[in-house]
Amino acid sequence: HIPGSKEVLVLPVYTNTKVIEVKTLLEERLSVSPGYIRLVHKQGPNYRVHQDNEEIARKVTIHGIKSFKRVEAEYSLPHIIIGAGHIGLKLAMTWIMEGYSNFVLFDRKDQVGGTSWIDQANSTSRLQTEVGVYHLQYHEHNDWPLWAVENPWPSRDKLLEHFQEVSEKFGILPYCRMNTNVKSLNVVGRDYWSQSYELTIKTKGRDEEVVKGASVAFFPGNLTNPKRVTYPGEDTFDGDIVYGISSQFDYSKVRGHNVMIVGSGAFAVENVRTCVEFEAQKVYMVCRRKTISMPRLTSWLINQSYDAVSAKLTLESMQPMYDLIGVDQWSYYAVSANESRTSVTIKQKSRFGIGDVYFLGMACGFCEHIVDDTKRVSGNTIHLFSGRRLENVSHILKLLGFNGEFENDRLLKIKDLYGWWANKDFRRYIVAEPIYVDANNFGSTSFSPGAIMWAEQQVYLLKYPGEWAAVMDSGLLPTHEAEEEFSRPAYVVEARHGALTGITLSSMVRGLAERGAVWGPLKRQRQREIHPPEKILECAKREWDEWKKTLNDLGYENTPEYPYNMENLGVYCAAEVAEAVKRFGPLPP
Repeated sequence: HIPGSKEVLVLPVYTNTKVIEVKTLLEERLSVSPGYIRLVHKQGPNYRVHQDNEEIARKVTIHGIKSFKRVEAEYSLPHIIIGAGHIGLKLAMTWIMEGYSNFVLFDRKDQVGGTSWIDQANSTSRLQTEVGVYHLQYHEHNDWPLWAVENPWPSRDKLLEHFQEVSEKFGILPYCRMNTNVKSLNVVGRDYWSQSYELTIKTKGRDEEVVKGASVAFFPGNLTNPKRVTYPGEDTFDGDIVYGISSQFDYSKVRGHNVMIVGSGAFAVENVRTCVEFEAQKVYMVCRRKTISMPRLTSWLINQSYDAVSAKLTLESMQPMYDLIGVDQWSYYAVSANESRTSVTIKQKSRFGIGDVYFLGMACGFCEHIVDDTKRVSGNTIHLFSGRRLENVSHILKLLGFNGEFENDRLLKIKDLYGWWANKDFRRYIVAEPIYVDANNFGSTSFSPGAIMWAEQQVYLLKYPGEWAAVMDSGLLPTHEAEEEFSRPAYVVEARHGALTGITLSSMVRGLAERGAVWGPLKRQRQREIHPPEKILECAKREWDEWKKTLNDLGYENTPEYPYNMENLGVYCAAEVAEAVKRFGPLPP
């Protein structure tokens, strides 16, 4: 116990536990400097100071602390959040759930939801992963969207409605200043541990003003600046040439026409679905290299896993779909494996396009995936470098991915990114979802498991900045500088950078490691609650059959049945459990 306090701490220990072990544990948990804590115990009629090498007594008095609760840092200035997308709203929610109110959120838009869903998506866009691992209130103490049981892959408009409703429910909106652009940032003060920030902001209809903040967390998103390409002869093309994002193209125009999709990543796969639903006649998907597309149930398998699914099992679970199109998924450039396939890595310069309709379209001939590039266009003809000509094409949809914005680096004055922090300053935090795929194991294909981690780790480090000192001094977090030759700002990092940052923080910061022990099981629990195997299979098959009917009506008769069932899905689930048992031993029920 602590003298003068009613607080008592009970610790289970072995009989030979040393004093130094208990002192070290308390110092780490309470962020107390080594050597500051003294343990006193009664020996006969007297009290004496416990020596570090002695076995801990059954009852001790602790000197050097006032409480067993950690002392949180105090801030007179507000914490500033820039961006009302998924992570920005999650960070605001985390502050509120911690009982903290001294923060403000700025966003340029007039509604919450973020640039990706408001600007880059359109009314036909849908979530590719499952709501079970993509909902704003994702937390072990919160509920989840009831409508998601029957609607695992909602539309853009449904998701924006979800962001608005949850923001209202959790009281986030009073902290938001919408229609507000953050124009510049200045660092105030030279002492590292006490510096603050001045931001110049411009709210629509108001004069510029300067606000002061204790920290700045910036979530710009990665889907902001589409990569562009221009083909010779575009001015002679007798049709539409557009970037297949936002609402700049009326998809009803594809009805009855041939369409060329440029690219094979997530947005390209999404546009195959849109072309089916708007009854295009045929789709040519043209790309320089094929990237792996992922069936919906492979995504579900990963997101309901105890920990992660190996790249080997990930590819094996895709087999039913790739068998339909007569393609060996192991042959893709992204796959590296030894001869026995016991060591497998998937590494590609595009995120997985997740969707079943791509495979259905390929199987019946509606979609043709061509590895080539466009040499020039003329009339309604696409001339490829191989010499092949695609005739009677009425629409070209370019979907080549996105670049980051160098202006975001300049705003936070980033010279190099240390983990997620500008120039090793734990108060300047910037996160955009890592790009590419590069892993031996896959723990999630969706956003909420990352969002809760990114939000909570920043709140934790701001509350207990002493924990940051060791992380900063170690130099162990990965770093990234801007690569102008590749149009990559410093804040745009690859998947491995993000994974190493998370692993290193968990190994160095006990509080984050403890939360990590909650985040992992939460993913499986939430996914299984909302999308049990029978239900996700039912929903996936229902949509497959709807697309089958559309394609049949368009004249494509050779449309296969949905290739997944409870039998093969059960095999993959059992294999995932076996991998987890091999990694961790017996699992909880």
